[in-house]
Amino acid sequence: MIYLDHLASTPLDPQVLEAMLPWMRPDAAGNPHAAHPAGWRAADAIEQARGEVAALAGAQPGEVVFTSGATEANALALLGGVPAGGGCVVSAVEHASILGCLPELRQRGHPVAVLPVDGTGRVDPAALDSALAGLPKPSLVSVMAANNEVGTVQPLAELAAVAARHGATMHSDAVQALSTRTLYMAALGLHGLSLSGHKLYGPMGIGALVVRPPFRPVPASAGGGQQRGLRAGTLPTPLCVGLGVACKLARERREEDGRRIGAMRDRLWQRLRDRLPGIRRNGAEDGLAGCLNVTIPGIDAADLLLDLPELAVATGSACHSGAGEPSHVLLALGLSAADAHASLRFGLGRGTSAAEVDEAADRLVAVLDSAKPRE
Repeated sequence: MIYLDHLASTPLDPQVLEAMLPWMRPDAAGNPHAAHPAGWRAADAIEQARGEVAALAGAQPGEVVFTSGATEANALALLGGVPAGGGCVVSAVEHASILGCLPELRQRGHPVAVLPVDGTGRVDPAALDSALAGLPKPSLVSVMAANNEVGTVQPLAELAAVAARHGATMHSDAVQALSTRTLYMAALGLHGLSLSGHKLYGPMGIGALVVRPPFRPVPASAGGGQQRGLRAGTLPTPLCVGLGVACKLARERREEDGRRIGAMRDRLWQRLRDRLPGIRRNGAEDGLAGCLNVTIPGIDAADLLLDLPELAVATGSACHSGAGEPSHVLLALGLSAADAHASLRFGLGRGTSAAEVDEAADRLVAVLDSAKPRE
């Protein structure tokens, strides 16, 4: 298997696993919220992890709220973060965990604006300015840092500056960007940021919402008052520790990873472009290092992958695979439904080698060549 689906999930880094294992043993059973030595040890480990998460986002440890993942973090930010009487602005290419909150917000009486994107998937700050001018104040803006399907990176600093002029709070789903790009919340003007462990070579089932003043979402549920009352429930020590180590490694490696993975992406694109006439690249060329989304006109991507069981590649957002509907992201970029169904997403990562890239390109081309009608 050649794994080229890192945008859906990254493999657990061995150092992360090594750090987690001691907290899975019977002698590490302390509840981190308990008032005894076993609990204190667990709590100390969690606070160290909280500091690593904060460092990755350029925030303070007390601003980190652990969640079950980015989906929960996004829901907490939107469903709990839109001010009373205020509105919400998102982009048309947001993850389903963001777009899925909009019907509930509308039902609650919050006006919602969905911003269009250009042909690369980028939001125009002027469009945000116009949208906020028509909404009550204050409102919440949520625009992802980088797109999970086409890799386009959004101009967050410019968008946050527009939001600030309107007195709006700025949140970003930064799940895809943090492993290869530097995002410091204060420098960008962000008040909220969501991240996920399994997109950072960490464990599944853990993520975080980083909350900077004056942003303070209303908790989604009542409970024991953990995490300053923002998210109730006993924290899972092994998962928190794993996320902390993953964030530490990402902070140390992101520049090198970005350069190396970007070179592998460019290598793959060159090989496909040279051998597949008519192939088109979707998204901005200066996007995420590990993302390559292409359209091969005339194919059905889902059927094609059935002939490539040795390649782990996606036909769009992993969260929508099998749904049978064209990607909302590709449609927002202006692609037809037919071209959206003819598109593949390659997600390269920390462990992707040049040999794997070349083999993946060779196998894809071979399958397509074999499917051509013989003259």
